[in-house]
Amino acid sequence: MDFITYQFDSAEQFYAELNDLLQEGGFHESPESQVNLFISLIVQYQDEFMDSSMQDLTRCCYRLFDSDLFQTNMLSISDAIIDRAIQSQSEEDMWISYHVLYYAGKEFPKVYEWMLKSEFFAKLKYQIMQTEGTRLQALAVSTMFEMCRAQPLNARDLALADEDFLHYLLDLVERTRKDADEELNYGTIQLILAFNEQYMVQQQTARAVSNYTPSNLLLSALADRPGASSTFGENLIFMLNRSEEASLQTLILKLLYLFFTSHRTQLNEFFYTNDLHVLMDVMIRELWDLPEEQEQLRHMYLRVLGPLLTRTQLRREHTTYKRAEILRVLGQLGGSDLNEELKQYLWEQEQLEYEQEMNRLHSEGRRLTYRDRQSSNTARYQLPSPLSSSSSFSSNSSTASPRLASRASTVDDSTQSDRRPSLSVGSNSNGSNGNGHDTDSEPARSRSNSSTNLHGYLSTPPIRSVSQSSQTTQRLVERVLRDWLVADLGPNQSVSGDQRTHVQLAQ
Repeated sequence: MDFITYQFDSAEQFYAELNDLLQEGGFHESPESQVNLFISLIVQYQDEFMDSSMQDLTRCCYRLFDSDLFQTNMLSISDAIIDRAIQSQSEEDMWISYHVLYYAGKEFPKVYEWMLKSEFFAKLKYQIMQTEGTRLQALAVSTMFEMCRAQPLNARDLALADEDFLHYLLDLVERTRKDADEELNYGTIQLILAFNEQYMVQQQTARAVSNYTPSNLLLSALADRPGASSTFGENLIFMLNRSEEASLQTLILKLLYLFFTSHRTQLNEFFYTNDLHVLMDVMIRELWDLPEEQEQLRHMYLRVLGPLLTRTQLRREHTTYKRAEILRVLGQLGGSDLNEELKQYLWEQEQLEYEQEMNRLHSEGRRLTYRDRQSSNTARYQLPSPLSSSSSFSSNSSTASPRLASRASTVDDSTQSDRRPSLSVGSNSNGSNGNGHDTDSEPARSRSNSSTNLHGYLSTPPIRSVSQSSQTTQRLVERVLRDWLVADLGPNQSVSGDQRTHVQLAQ
């Protein structure tokens, strides 16, 4: 039907013809030829009748998907579009064909599986490496990422994700770090994460059938690039901070776990210390805020938390960043059935944190104000002793407890106004009088407590009912405590006889 020519006087005529092409029957040789003509018209008139925001193209794609023509002949039509995308050398044609396939796969995931059975993956790799700086490159990156998420790659396609390709992608992340449009930068990082998942699946499959475990090419590539992938590390944590998609968070956490548990020091210490501090803020927030239906994701965070504390440069800090908040969240998540020795040990450490803070304030000639005691940095010392009469971690009190801000207010490593609250305890910095009390109305209960009472006025209820902690959560919390707190009071610190007893019991 190439002899047919079209001429449109208006956008209405153009879209009316597109609708007619999606009707079954007529003079067309096959459904595949109808759809090919449909795409050809869009390619020819995209600049004249379609906006640059891609909304018109998206609507055309979904008109195709909703048509009886496509629904009845999905496989044959999809194969025809895939063949067209592979064979085409025209940027305008590939721009439309790739979009149709991208949206088709999003709507019908099996289309991505059909794409993986063709040579399309190899075509996408070529487009990514040979069309840098064009709009087609970002689209090829996004499409390849979705294909990698659809199912495990076959050996032929996984072989295309070699170290040369990985180095190119990592370099691309660095080159696009200042681009106003972040789509390519973040899309490339997502593709790298998807390849890491593919390598992990490959390793798992190989171990199941033989004693041979293939190497993770991504870890090898990153280990060979010391200091050359800083943008990748920074943006990886930034994406974890901002993402609300559990699947993307999981991909990031899996790579972080491999970093922190690697036998290679250059991977253990891949991130800058400031970035690790931001990561710790994110992890504390997520451990508090994740709902019960995302308990598995919380388990992922706990699995990463242990090696983050013990295998990265955080282990060398004189005082672990956000140590008190970490103690508190682990105490809450551990539940009332937490190992008794660890429970007592945890309580002792929280009291030690409190005493150290009070000593610091005393040495500076300051005192803790009521407003300070309500901040998350001081209210953290609220767990009653497990040996006291009120030995339950939970409480029925209606007093509001401090909570890390919701995802709507994400971690900002520049301001940290709500993520890293600091004690405002200057003589007049918090509106306090000469006695160190806030000039605001302070409840009599708080005023009446002696400074020797370690947690009387700080015993606000926990954020979540710890009785809800699953056995898996409890087990992971105990693992973190054993690996971190016990090691933390190891050869670098002097401990009391009682503390040594608890260390031995915990081990």
